Amino acid sequence: MTTPTLCVCNAVDTLHDFAVRTLRTARTDGGDGVEELLSECYAQQDQALFWGPLEKMLITYEPIGELDWQRKFLDLPGVVNLSPAGRTGSLFADALADPGLMAAVAAHAGPGRRLRLIPHTTTADLWRFTEALFTDHGVAVELPESTPLQSLRDQLDTKTGLRDLAADLGMTDGPCRIPPGTHCAGMDEVPAAVRAMLATGRPCIVKPDRGEASLGLLIFRPGDDDIDARLAASAFHGDDPVVVEEFLDGDIAFPSVEYAVPGDAPPRLCYTTDMLFEGATHLRGNVTARELRDRWWYRPLTAGGLRLAAEMQRRGYRGRFGIDAIARDGTVYLHDLNARRTGSSHVHEFGAHLIGPHYLNTHAVGNYDFYGLPAGIDLPEVLRRLGRLVASPRHAGRGVVPTELTDLRTGRLSCMFYAPSLAALHDLITRTRAALGPHR
Repeated sequence: MTTPTLCVCNAVDTLHDFAVRTLRTARTDGGDGVEELLSECYAQQDQALFWGPLEKMLITYEPIGELDWQRKFLDLPGVVNLSPAGRTGSLFADALADPGLMAAVAAHAGPGRRLRLIPHTTTADLWRFTEALFTDHGVAVELPESTPLQSLRDQLDTKTGLRDLAADLGMTDGPCRIPPGTHCAGMDEVPAAVRAMLATGRPCIVKPDRGEASLGLLIFRPGDDDIDARLAASAFHGDDPVVVEEFLDGDIAFPSVEYAVPGDAPPRLCYTTDMLFEGATHLRGNVTARELRDRWWYRPLTAGGLRLAAEMQRRGYRGRFGIDAIARDGTVYLHDLNARRTGSSHVHEFGAHLIGPHYLNTHAVGNYDFYGLPAGIDLPEVLRRLGRLVASPRHAGRGVVPTELTDLRTGRLSCMFYAPSLAALHDLITRTRAALGPHR
């Protein structure tokens, strides 16, 4: 008997903690800005439609937008979606506080009284959630993607955590390494670290240790005379450590990899993507394709990532993790490690589920986020604008699938793309942008 799957789509939890620590202490206008910031991220919960098996229960902050259409269009009749009554910034805590939801989860476990739980992020409240399911409902929970060493996961999911891990492995030099830089214990050390880097003639980037979603990043270049003012004005730098490292620009690529670290087998590479940025720090999408295996950065990045994965496993880590990198002049620089599922996990699983487990032999798959569409736009209007570009991979060899529709009313639309080649996929993105009309 197959164990039923529960996905808890708590993608905003870590961002919430970061926003609360920083924005609420920085605002002086009576507001805190937290909900405004987080509201732009709720649609990321929709990515869990493609996590794990297609038949599952999903717990999300808000009901997934246009779920009935997605079920029908993609043939996902087995998806059940629940949302708790409260919203405190911890989805597991909110679920625990909703007796009706907990009863529904227990019923989903079926007669076997077991669940396989896949979270976006393993948080401290996950363990309270699983204990309550067992104690109060007699449901045992399998956690294939969660390390019981919570402090290890939390440390690895920081900027200093990646730099310390890589340094311990000697990855401050060689074809795959961390960028030159330093840790600062607090903001009082940052101005001197910035000036020291600029004095070498190199630009630098300032990163909050627990920053998420590119928030709080500051870039300085030689000759800047507003260093102190910009650092003082930043709402995203509190009492946590800060990383100052070389800002890499010029002729660069933005590859990323994701690994699975099981408890009883060697780590394995899940997929490789090319990240699509708008400007220096705004990630808009990801693409994965067989052609990426021929890029010069593929071998050093995947070999370096596997070294990190093996060491993380040795220390007790279990679950998914992703590494974002910058490739320039024959060297791959590791600049972020996400000890959780990432914003591209669903791209790979979309391809594996809806095209086939060996989809990379025949297809390129990707996603892209479009911002600035008219507020209040609805799905029928999106479908009208996109016309014949919209097609399900169950019935076509290339096409566009509108997804992450929870925030569509705000003017944000994400789409999945699939095509026979990377060039054809980028052509689809370009045609979709034109069909959607003026937007930013």
